[in-house]
Amino acid sequence: MLRFLMGAVNMDLSLGKARENKYRLLPVGPVPLLFFLVLSLFLSLPAVASGTVLEITGDGVSAPVAWTLAELEAMEQYQHVYSGINTYPTKQWYIARGVKLRDLLALAGLKEEATLIRFYSRDGYDVTFTVQEILEDKRYYFPGLKENHPSDGSIPGSPAGAVEVEPIVALASAEGSADPGAMNDKDIPLLVLGQRAVTEQTSTLFVKNLSKIEVLTAELDKWDEPRINVPAGSVLPPGTGLVLENKTSDVDKIHYTTDGSTPTVNSPIFNWSASRWWPLRGDLDQVNAPIVITEDMIQKGEDGREYIVIKARTIGPGKEDSDVVTFIFTLDPEAPDPTREPGGPVTGLSLDRSRLDLPVGGSFQLEALVEPYNAPDTRVTWHSGDTRVATVDNRGLVTVVGPGTAVITAETAEGNFTASCVINGPGEEGEDETAPLEEIPEETADEVPETELEAGEADNALAEEVGEPEEEETADPAVPEGRGQYLAEKKDLAAPSPEGGGEGQGTPAQVQVFELFLAEPLSLPVERRELELPTAIIFFLFLLSGAAKRYLEYAKEL
Repeated sequence: MLRFLMGAVNMDLSLGKARENKYRLLPVGPVPLLFFLVLSLFLSLPAVASGTVLEITGDGVSAPVAWTLAELEAMEQYQHVYSGINTYPTKQWYIARGVKLRDLLALAGLKEEATLIRFYSRDGYDVTFTVQEILEDKRYYFPGLKENHPSDGSIPGSPAGAVEVEPIVALASAEGSADPGAMNDKDIPLLVLGQRAVTEQTSTLFVKNLSKIEVLTAELDKWDEPRINVPAGSVLPPGTGLVLENKTSDVDKIHYTTDGSTPTVNSPIFNWSASRWWPLRGDLDQVNAPIVITEDMIQKGEDGREYIVIKARTIGPGKEDSDVVTFIFTLDPEAPDPTREPGGPVTGLSLDRSRLDLPVGGSFQLEALVEPYNAPDTRVTWHSGDTRVATVDNRGLVTVVGPGTAVITAETAEGNFTASCVINGPGEEGEDETAPLEEIPEETADEVPETELEAGEADNALAEEVGEPEEEETADPAVPEGRGQYLAEKKDLAAPSPEGGGEGQGTPAQVQVFELFLAEPLSLPVERRELELPTAIIFFLFLLSGAAKRYLEYAKEL
């Protein structure tokens, strides 16, 4: 064993039967460890200039292909300004130059049966789109994005003058600018795309340091239907505030209408701010504001009764839009406002699925619904009957980790009511069907309780009268519908907007306190760092140079 002793630098260079014939450097002290880490990261960076930077694979292409940066630069380039909004939401400009996505997919032999396109960053981050939404739906640059408010993305800009733009793999770009001189190669390759509506939140879908595009032919899942905070069929007074929600409330946006029309991507958004930002927004109730029943929403039935109709659907990337759900409420000025009355004690608990069949590595988001809907204590804990088979986190996310059968159980903090879901149990007739990965099942929030039979029958008649208009496709961007009263009050709501991301949070009204069960105990971080032979040689040369000596002289002055 050869030992080098140089003041603060103290290490062992072991030449022996190291695993895989590697030299192992065991740094002692923070300074050499820092040198090790910096040098290792530098040597591990991909050779962007000369090596492969982007590949297209998957069963949705006939000729998988890969390119170097030079090869991408040699292709026909497309440059444009893009408008975008993040999930805070904040309005943003981008300018980008690169290769059209459809040109790259054509070179890879995009198949007609392709359904999904997944984009991977070098750090493992990925975003999925349906082929329909990224290649077939028209996307635009909206020069009027910042009209009505320069930054607040919950205040719609103007769709006037929209220019159709192409999704591209950018090789130069600038965020927050429309100046071509500001473009740089900081995040390249970078996926950039336009908006389908002036309110669509696309900035979070831009994939930085793009390394792989995977085209799939898998069956498309659907987003879950929105729910509402008051049971459909209830009798409400004017002025009641209604709240729409879904499982994740992140990139999946709830679009709604109050005039009986079918919601589209141009309809008002309820959950403007994504759940990842909720802990940081003191004005959340003003941004994701309740839908207040006003005179312009009220309709009259043939029997003279007044009612309102709210239609909603979830729209987001990577899945088909949810089915449209219709909520009908009868109005009575003398009726109590259920949103202002405290609920009683917990009377029950249910899960949205009683059985799941998932492969090892598959996951599914279970949802626990506490009864009554307005119970003051909605805390739920989760646990798995066999963590060798399936684990569950503190929000009900089930992950299958091994073969076998497990039972996931949720339990209320008040009353100890429980509900269970069998994971990969033996097949029996009448049980739930196999769940696609990440599928969120449909809800039945619009069913009328049996205790309100007469009101329910009247609502059914109203539903038939209102009807379900057919959804129409529009070739040009439409003017997004807004909440007039709400928008007028937004002038003074210019809240600061963080640029970074955040961890997603569950819906506070449903999940507040949990227990987390792990399949395996977490291991402590290991302080050793194994380096390849070239790294060891470079570090050895560094020691023999005068750099170490100069460092010691510097250290003496501290």
